[in-house]
Amino acid sequence: MEFLQEHPWIIIALVAHGVILGTVAYLILLERKTASWVQDRIGPNRVGPWGLLQPIADGLKFILKEDYRPAGTDKVLFSVAPCVMILVIIISIAVLPWGGEHQVTRTIDVTGQVDARAEAMSHVPSVADVIGEPKIETIPATEEDGTARTMASITYRYPFQIAKLNIGVLFILGVLSLAVYGVVLGGWASNNKYSFLGGLRATAQMVSYEIPLGLSVLCIVIMFGTLDLGEIVERQAHYWVGFIPAWNVFTQPVTFLMFLICIHAEANRAPFDLAECEQELVGGYHTEYSAMRFALFFLAEYAGMITTSAVCVALFFGGWHFPGLSGPSDHPAVTTSLLICLLRSGIFFGKTIAIIFIFMWVRWSLPRFRFDQLMMLAWRALIPMSLAMLMVTAVVVYFFGTEGHRAHMRVGGKMALALLVGNLIVLAVSMFISRLLPPAPETNRRLKVVGSRFTQAPLPASMN
Repeated sequence: MEFLQEHPWIIIALVAHGVILGTVAYLILLERKTASWVQDRIGPNRVGPWGLLQPIADGLKFILKEDYRPAGTDKVLFSVAPCVMILVIIISIAVLPWGGEHQVTRTIDVTGQVDARAEAMSHVPSVADVIGEPKIETIPATEEDGTARTMASITYRYPFQIAKLNIGVLFILGVLSLAVYGVVLGGWASNNKYSFLGGLRATAQMVSYEIPLGLSVLCIVIMFGTLDLGEIVERQAHYWVGFIPAWNVFTQPVTFLMFLICIHAEANRAPFDLAECEQELVGGYHTEYSAMRFALFFLAEYAGMITTSAVCVALFFGGWHFPGLSGPSDHPAVTTSLLICLLRSGIFFGKTIAIIFIFMWVRWSLPRFRFDQLMMLAWRALIPMSLAMLMVTAVVVYFFGTEGHRAHMRVGGKMALALLVGNLIVLAVSMFISRLLPPAPETNRRLKVVGSRFTQAPLPASMN
């Protein structure tokens, strides 16, 4: 118990990874249920009550299937590719700020220690911030205990996350960008032309959409002047006009929409699933995979949805912020209650599931893009708009981001209104300019094929 008190991140890591990887399985059930709701069907309802055991049945199917590897594949890379995909997702979970900061006051027996302060400090978690100096108190001897005791009382705060990094946003973007290597290696190692084409498409898509994704995140970073996800969440934990949550989705709606589009593309989700579309590439980069190797690709996609959705919640929806769960106004992330930290984590996770539902809703609502449309959306629309939003954000912060704003770590009402107006102006100007740009080349046009049996036959009246 003493060890866990001094290393709370171990418990947080076990619970976070257990919940997320367990949720991945049930997201597959949610995906099928969402598809059935959209298409007016019932969905899985045979395995267990209401189909709740369907993910377990799917897992057993993957485990018991033959682990087949075609001849001609690269032995090592064929197995490394799915491992890279799932490993990248597991690592990126580490910096998600689930529940603010937990403040703890501990009393430690330092009787007989030469340096009582140093002994007390040795019991503080390495990731914690100590509040004030340890209070040393001598307790007189009692009849039961004939010796006087020296007790040290120390107060510290530790973040309710696995690892607190001051470059958390940069860490997640950098780690998630490595997922493209899993896709490319899978396509290359399969020794299959369709898989290779899927890997090439995924490379072009991920590289293209990482640019507006990074610029969208940079807009939020400029607003708050930090890359720490925990601080970004904390700075949204207040209200405008007494009741409007100071979430960035209200100040940067256009940036949020661009970020949402980009995480769809980064996760290779429909309508951006050009790397694995069945009509053209059979199954894309994982055509040759089966059993648990294929399952790792499958699970990595859903785990990636959880991570990117959690980042979206932290950047735009206030993370764990919810009425009644904030701490003192000067430091709303701090709480002395472990229960509140757990409730905050539940709120954060609930918001994340809501964003994941949007992923599934979009999948069954929009048709797949052509590849040229996919690239054009990134290079002709999202990248110019994200650059414009970056400039607008920088200008607003320059004029409204006073020293007081930086000291209180909050976006004031005037600055929020200016950012919202800037978003609307960028959207209006983009729509106007899009009408002036030359149209995209028409790729779906009819061509006359001489002698084709599909050529329309002349009508009898026109044969004379």
